[in-house]
Amino acid sequence: MNKIFTSMQQWFYGIRLYIAMATVLVTGQVYWWTTSVYGDSSLAAIRLQEIYAWIALGLLLLALSIAPLCSVIKKLPGKPLLRDARRMLGLSAAWFASLHVGITYIDQFKAANPFSLPVIYQWTFFIGLVALIILLALAFTSFNAAFRKLGVWWFRLHRLVYLAVLLVLLHAFAIGVHATTAPFIGTLAVVVALLFAAHFYLSVGPGRNPTILRSITLCYGLVATVAVFAYGISQGTAEPPLNQSNKGVQYESVR
Repeated sequence: MNKIFTSMQQWFYGIRLYIAMATVLVTGQVYWWTTSVYGDSSLAAIRLQEIYAWIALGLLLLALSIAPLCSVIKKLPGKPLLRDARRMLGLSAAWFASLHVGITYIDQFKAANPFSLPVIYQWTFFIGLVALIILLALAFTSFNAAFRKLGVWWFRLHRLVYLAVLLVLLHAFAIGVHATTAPFIGTLAVVVALLFAAHFYLSVGPGRNPTILRSITLCYGLVATVAVFAYGISQGTAEPPLNQSNKGVQYESVR
């Protein structure tokens, strides 16, 4: 009983409760804004799932930046608060990603058989679904009890978050209209580059003794990330063939 009371106190005085409350408020406010502006039209669902998707990606990148930021900047103010916030930011990212997938599949795809969709939507749906499964697995194992039970496997499981980020970016570049515009792809490239630079510094910087496995992982991760962004740039600059310009238009976002 004392443990439960202590845990409740930590939640009340910590930052996690307030992040959870902010997540609920933002969810409601975005829904209210889209329905107020677009009414009951299909555009409302499109804008709603788009905003939820970008919020999920932003929270995911923010959660990933906390650990390297605290490690690189030794005297960063509020380190305990940031580390405490990281877990709830990841949970919020999984929440908004789930809303994005649910709204897209039910309101835009009309709960259709995924194999009946155009090919581009089949594989992007699969990529997004795999990324969502990873995020949900991380969310359901983000508690102390799961950490104690899984042991070393907890760390191995939670390293999949980097794979989830790559899959989310690939999903966005393949099917997202705004994701391949210069401002968005440029901003994402800068953020991801800073994350890579921080991890590279922590692995091979002064006083570090990098292992072969870590070095190989960083190199392959860099190659995969460059490939994903190269694909995104090609999507933004390429013109679709005339005979495919209207294919699957009933599922596309409004440009």
